[in-house]
Amino acid sequence: MASDRGSRPEVPERVGTLLRSIREAGGRGLLVGGCVRDALMGRRAKDLDIEVHLLDADALRTVLRRFGRVDEVGRAFGVFKLRLGGMELDVGLPRRDSKVGAGHTGILATPDPALGLIAAARRRDLTINAISWDPLTDELIDPFDGASDIDARRLRAVDAATFAEDPLRALRVVQFAARFAFHVDPALLELCRTMPLGELPPERIRGEVERLLLLAPRPSVGWDVAVQAELWARVLPAWQKPCPPAVDRIAALPLDGQPRRLAVLLAATGNEAEVEDVLVRLQLHGWQGYAVRDQALALARARDHTGGDLTPATRARHLAERLEVELFAALTDDQALADAAKALGVGRAPLCPLIGGKDLLALGLQPGPEVGRLLADVRREQLDGHLVSPDAALAWARTRLR
Repeated sequence: MASDRGSRPEVPERVGTLLRSIREAGGRGLLVGGCVRDALMGRRAKDLDIEVHLLDADALRTVLRRFGRVDEVGRAFGVFKLRLGGMELDVGLPRRDSKVGAGHTGILATPDPALGLIAAARRRDLTINAISWDPLTDELIDPFDGASDIDARRLRAVDAATFAEDPLRALRVVQFAARFAFHVDPALLELCRTMPLGELPPERIRGEVERLLLLAPRPSVGWDVAVQAELWARVLPAWQKPCPPAVDRIAALPLDGQPRRLAVLLAATGNEAEVEDVLVRLQLHGWQGYAVRDQALALARARDHTGGDLTPATRARHLAERLEVELFAALTDDQALADAAKALGVGRAPLCPLIGGKDLLALGLQPGPEVGRLLADVRREQLDGHLVSPDAALAWARTRLR
């Protein structure tokens, strides 16, 4: 059950003090889940999650409040968020799960401080996520041999019965396989094939798809798992095919902004109709104020209908009217277009208009539809590269007024 293999998460001094206070109150605080897994894999842990045994919720709350602001995620779940200096810790009690209904939400979680280390670990999905560590004793608690699975680069279910209670776990296997480049144990792959994914709401599927595309160096690794287990066939039928090579290529590019990256990666997964079907099924529109759906469809549409013999600069100016050229160049692997867009300053936004309606009125044109038509003509000349300054645009407009 205990192991001394591998590295340990870095524990800030304040967290160590908190764990000692938990022990002094009669409890035992363990670091659990991803932070322990990542440390054993030689990765830096982003978040520290603490599971507290042998203290009830009231006693734990009393200890936590001595250290900072405490928010209860839900009294029934026994989960607290503690703001400790610049950190936010998830601190929870062991929970006993019971399947009471369909879907991801059909699980009743009941706090049980006396559940025990093995039973608490059994409710987790994968063996690599069922490892805990006691920083005060340096005991690594690994009842299901997750450390060996990390060494073997293997994903294996802790318990087939408990794993199957939550169908979302099948999609978690997909993104974990891709993020860590682990192979999936055959028994787990078959288990995923039997999961009732129809119970899952779109937002839960969307979360796992986002992790697959945005966190994995090679999303195709997880994508192929989903194809083998026939998961895409049940949630995103357009993806039940080999992963397009462009997905891995784009995932490796240093594109900033997660919503932007998601838009171009989605556009790379298929033709315009397939991309739209995926967006509808995921109920994905915007994210963090960014129009992911509109951008993804615009990128796919432009790629599917690209053509002509325009120069890179002219293409960049025209494309910038309806999409981010920087993303389109990434999608199509077009370095000449990327260079032209950068030189013109249209990588993320269209060219600024050279003149406006007031400029045309100042030339003597009367208000009316003709103003809009002439501005559109000026804009086309600008996009074609024939007009490059306000003075040139006004001079050209004068010739059209004669």
